[in-house]
Amino acid sequence: MPSDRPLPTVIGPTENALRALLGKTLSSTAIASYSAWAVINAASSADPAAPNEGWQNAVAEALKVDLIEIHGILRDLHDAGLLDEKGTLTQVGTAELAAARSGVREATLQLVEGIDERQQETARRVLDQIRERAEALLSV
Repeated sequence: MPSDRPLPTVIGPTENALRALLGKTLSSTAIASYSAWAVINAASSADPAAPNEGWQNAVAEALKVDLIEIHGILRDLHDAGLLDEKGTLTQVGTAELAAARSGVREATLQLVEGIDERQQETARRVLDQIRERAEALLSV
């Protein structure tokens, strides 16, 4: 049965609520924003022997921002003591990221409670298709 609600009236408020929930979850850590969350996660899994430009460009592309913004976030993370001068997590950064991931994991479990795996997979598939189409439109 079709809904009378256009898809953007569902996606927009959902994105806003999820972003706000992430902000609230991160507020107990030194990770100051959604963008910082994305950057510190990427930095944590980057190969220290590989050039930084590779993963930094990938994060910029994923966030749909330019590399200058990523460099600013890296500076902020360094100034907060979460990354060293090479962009590698410090002990404090590792501890803060672990705390943030734990909080995000707990919030995610609460979000999907009572939604069966089949429904979750359908949501993932549909949202992936919408994101891929949006990215295609951005590249035109």
